[in-house]
Amino acid sequence: MTRADLASSEVSWDWLRGRLATREWSRVQRGVYRLGCNQSTLDEREMAALLAAGEGAVLSHVSAARRIGLSVPPRDESVHVSIPASRKAKVRAAKIWRSRTLTAGEVTMHRRFRLTSLARTLVDLASVFDDGWLRAAFDSAVRQDKKNVGRIWRALARCGRGCRGVSRLRRLLEEYRRGEEVPDSALESLGVELAQATGRKPKLHYNVCDGQRHVAEVDLAWPELWLCVQFDGWKYHCTRQAFVKDRAQDRALFHLGWTVLRYPWDDVVHEPDSVIEGLVRSFELLSRSRHGVHRRREPLGATR
Repeated sequence: MTRADLASSEVSWDWLRGRLATREWSRVQRGVYRLGCNQSTLDEREMAALLAAGEGAVLSHVSAARRIGLSVPPRDESVHVSIPASRKAKVRAAKIWRSRTLTAGEVTMHRRFRLTSLARTLVDLASVFDDGWLRAAFDSAVRQDKKNVGRIWRALARCGRGCRGVSRLRRLLEEYRRGEEVPDSALESLGVELAQATGRKPKLHYNVCDGQRHVAEVDLAWPELWLCVQFDGWKYHCTRQAFVKDRAQDRALFHLGWTVLRYPWDDVVHEPDSVIEGLVRSFELLSRSRHGVHRRREPLGATR
């Protein structure tokens, strides 16, 4: 509640000051108060930031992306608020963005929160996310609804000119327009970005076959090197059954001559340079090995 809310309820400042002294109430922002003295939740911190920022304030960037359901770094609980450029606001423990281009059509409601639309949020994220997380956020938007691609294009045309990072978002849109497949998860999106950083573009969701028998669908593949990468997200690879199936699949691929590299979430997210270095080293080793073999049959498979 704000001071204005309390005043409209005919609550005196003396009454509130007494409750603050006994810690029945606590101040979370300048002029914003809450019942109780326990640690504020993320919802409470974001609502308090909106109230403290004043008229026209909306959740944006990472805060908006979380509520829309886009892929964002899991440990990022930062609070982002956008306000009109004509105003200023000081909000504790929140990043305040002043925007000249935010229109009423780019604002939506989620429960009691005002926030930027999905398309506008993607444009904003281009200025704060690295390549991997921007791809993950974009891919999650496409998985929600393919019509979001057109909405993002229009948002770029309307407010993206001169904005930081929009060229990277435009590159992702161009890739999608060329018909390239969208990764199934944030982990795959991050992995694709790392793989492309090596300079060798992989095939996504590559099907490996032995004659007419389907052996495996691998996450990323370089068929010319007989090299594939599998990403082990906890959601789909945490059971004993999944563990056993993955190892049986790796053996089947090995017997066909494939080299299989497996990377879990922590490696991709927290050790990206190590993943890139490992891929480059594998390319070099397999390239030398391939050149040393005079005749080798081509791998059997087809992209999905």
